[in-house]
Amino acid sequence: MKKNLLALALAAALLFTLVPAAGFAAASPAGGKLVVYTSVPTRQLNMAVAMFNSQYPGIAVDVFSAKDADLLSRVRAEGGASRGDVLLGGSEAAFQSLESLLVPYLSKNLNALHEAYLADGTAYTPVQLNVSAMIVNPAAARQLGADVKGWESLKDEKLSGKVLYMDPARFSADERQVAFINMVADTVNIASPSAPSFVLNAVNAGQFAVGITSEDKAIEYKADNKDLQILYAQEGTAISASYAGILAGADNEKNAQLFIDFLTSKAYQQAAADELYLRSVRTDVDFALKGVLPTSELRAVNYDAMTLRLTANADYVAKR
Repeated sequence: MKKNLLALALAAALLFTLVPAAGFAAASPAGGKLVVYTSVPTRQLNMAVAMFNSQYPGIAVDVFSAKDADLLSRVRAEGGASRGDVLLGGSEAAFQSLESLLVPYLSKNLNALHEAYLADGTAYTPVQLNVSAMIVNPAAARQLGADVKGWESLKDEKLSGKVLYMDPARFSADERQVAFINMVADTVNIASPSAPSFVLNAVNAGQFAVGITSEDKAIEYKADNKDLQILYAQEGTAISASYAGILAGADNEKNAQLFIDFLTSKAYQQAAADELYLRSVRTDVDFALKGVLPTSELRAVNYDAMTLRLTANADYVAKR
């Protein structure tokens, strides 16, 4: 299905090339409203809206921000007669559960996106990748005599009481990713998650040797703390995508389509990577930062196999 979607996107691109340029010149500027239901962080949302309005100044954007669960409840309650136009943020499982309440749309940027994260249908589109990374204080790890390489290495008794983590639900809505990070924390006896700032500052100070955190927080912090290391587990990285879709019953469906295309555009995706250190869903946007793996080199962890290995010492081979 994902390959079929790519073929459709290429066909659509060809169709656009056959339409006379005068047809676009005669089109009136976009205007009206756009109502966005979203769970994304304020800083990211503000940048997205500002960039969108710089491109479409005639569209007034209204935002309803809430937690993922509250947004899902609201969309279900509206039952296909939504007061919103776009649902932004949330896991693939969440969007699958709402598929009958979404309007199919094939973005013009689909052929530029990483195929592994495309939807199995046309009801929603990936807009961001969420990566779990570790931030390591090499000096503190050496002092403990610990060799930190991945998830299993965190079980080293030398690291007991020297590992902490941020709540994965703060950067990912993907249930499997969140459950996996919480399982790792339980396995290495971390009682509860800490605030992102505490995780980063405590590792930098050497109070802890390792912190499990979101990749964007790790990259941002390392920029001012060069001695720290960003580590991607040798067994594979916990990674997921966030999605966006057009709500059934939307009053401003055309503007919603423009917003989906904007979110997947190179301009926005590059800005989100450069300014917010968010991992792009596009194949032509990546980080040019030392110590940060390009998306093509990230290995996705096999959650079931890694869980078995951590909890029962079973044999495990990471899958690319």
